[in-house]
Amino acid sequence: MTNGAASHSISDKVLSFIDFTNQNIFLTGKAGTGKTTLLKRIKESSSKKMAVVAPTGVAAMNAKGSTINSFFQLPPGSFFPGDISLENLQSGFLSIQSMVADLSYTRDKLSLFNELELLVIDEVSMVRCDLLDVIDAILRSVRKNNMPFGGVQLLLIGDLYQLPPVTKREDWSFLSRAYPSPYFFDALVIRRYPLLQIELTTVFRQTEIEFIQILNDIRNNQIDESGLALLNKRYDPQFSAVDGLNPIIITSHNAEANAINKEKLEELPGTEYTFEAEVSGEFRDLSLQAEQTLKLKEGAQVMFIKNDTGEDRKFYNGKIGKVKSVNGAGIWISFPQEEDLLLEKTSWASFEYKTDTEEAIVQQQVGEFSQYPVKLAWAVTIHKSQGLTFDQAVIDAGKSFVAGQVYVALSRVRTLNGLVLKSRIGTESLRSNTEVINYMKPVKEEELDAILIREQEKFILQLVLDHFSLNSVLRGLDVVSGNAEINKANLSEFKALMGQLNTSLTALMTLTERFQTQVRQLHQKEGFAALTALQERITSAHTYFTKELTMQLLNPVNKNIRIKPKNKIQQQIVHLLQKYRQVIENKLALIQLASGLLAGPIKKEDYAAWIDQHNVKPKSKNGSFAAVAAQQTTNLSLF
Repeated sequence: MTNGAASHSISDKVLSFIDFTNQNIFLTGKAGTGKTTLLKRIKESSSKKMAVVAPTGVAAMNAKGSTINSFFQLPPGSFFPGDISLENLQSGFLSIQSMVADLSYTRDKLSLFNELELLVIDEVSMVRCDLLDVIDAILRSVRKNNMPFGGVQLLLIGDLYQLPPVTKREDWSFLSRAYPSPYFFDALVIRRYPLLQIELTTVFRQTEIEFIQILNDIRNNQIDESGLALLNKRYDPQFSAVDGLNPIIITSHNAEANAINKEKLEELPGTEYTFEAEVSGEFRDLSLQAEQTLKLKEGAQVMFIKNDTGEDRKFYNGKIGKVKSVNGAGIWISFPQEEDLLLEKTSWASFEYKTDTEEAIVQQQVGEFSQYPVKLAWAVTIHKSQGLTFDQAVIDAGKSFVAGQVYVALSRVRTLNGLVLKSRIGTESLRSNTEVINYMKPVKEEELDAILIREQEKFILQLVLDHFSLNSVLRGLDVVSGNAEINKANLSEFKALMGQLNTSLTALMTLTERFQTQVRQLHQKEGFAALTALQERITSAHTYFTKELTMQLLNPVNKNIRIKPKNKIQQQIVHLLQKYRQVIENKLALIQLASGLLAGPIKKEDYAAWIDQHNVKPKSKNGSFAAVAAQQTTNLSLF
């Protein structure tokens, strides 16, 4: 167990990996180690253009992001990788290759994907392997970049010892042909390009050494007889509350939790009050903790489902109280040995990510859900208990708990004394999946500094090589060649020019990709010890590509700009070609800039400062045209 200072150090290093490398990371940690807090810090402080997504509506709301399916506009169903004919697909499955080829996105969504630098996936333990491969295929295709996830950095956050992916038996019988397990780490892209595993180790929710040790042993399938005996001392099937509040019952099934809450509410005398939520704008993810229709009575046991945001915070996510009164003054909640609280409505926002006029990624609120931040709390499901903290809870592990569920339920409670077991816990209900235990190999904290230096070098090199990427030139050409009005005129000269430019550009893009691969391989062998050799390759590439871009693209464009237009269509062609010339000239200027970036040695301690200085996307006076390709609805195709 590390101390708080060490944990803070790891958090700082994670931030450094985010801002100064392109390393894909799996950030993990036991329940209550501050993963959510660190995500909030990353969102507030990172300079990268990012989006946060999660597998469920509840998880997306907790992370203040979007669901994976809504962000990528995915159709329902499961996805199968590889080359498979449609007639051989099981019902309910889509071929990743054919699905991505058929997808179309709006100009705003294409712009968003092309500007994206960091994609955060929260609660990744619940994300299935095929979904990661879909995301990888989409981003490679949209961004015309065959690096993993199209060059977007991934930060995956979650605890694999908690809730696993939900997979129907019949679906898995088909998916298992391609994947060893349903977990995200068995996605083809992750197996080929492993993630850096970083673990937060300081537990903030629990402070009792004995309880923390029991939870650790359960995670690692190492609980012994003494630990099990200590845990089962909390077995008390006849338990009854003495302070008027019943510990919340954590169940495995939604129907059971609902039945308990409904039965307890009906047992109370008095009037039942109904409070309807108010929904405005677009609010697709209604799978919130909050109730669309909240039913309460005086005496009802409730829990808060949101943290108090005021300076004097009077409640937290999971705090349990009792409805003292419902009248014209409002709803009053009472707590043992605390002042009563007047309940106020709160709201949950629905967001979409978009790019603004400066090509920054912004999160726009598109809808709002307003309701009182409480729900009936005699019982709750394990899924809906994630993120909550209880002072007391009753757990019946004798129910059909799957791997990881007992750990999640136990880790919701602050102390061992706050735990009540309705049935004894045996080793058979504590088994973690062996796939998870075999996969988990977090890097030691003392190794992170050396890895950070290595990844910063790669990032520096990538920033230089990005200047040689011709994707913006290709997107610009797509804008010119895809103009509907000009194409309708069916001009043979225009078609011939577009064909010539496209052929030349395609060949040049193949050469730039080969050049970049060779430079990366050289760096992989010797690092920046081979800086002189790296610079020689870059200088040679600058000379070659400057000449070829000028001869094969810029000169033919200039030649056609000089032709005096005779009608409106020709005027439009000249206007588009003038803008396209600026795109080519911008690229030539970037290649010129790249030729000198590694001309002198860079000290390791200056890597971060170098990245800060050079990780800026230059904008031209007409830079918007370079992104105009994102302003058309385009069919996507895999490489």
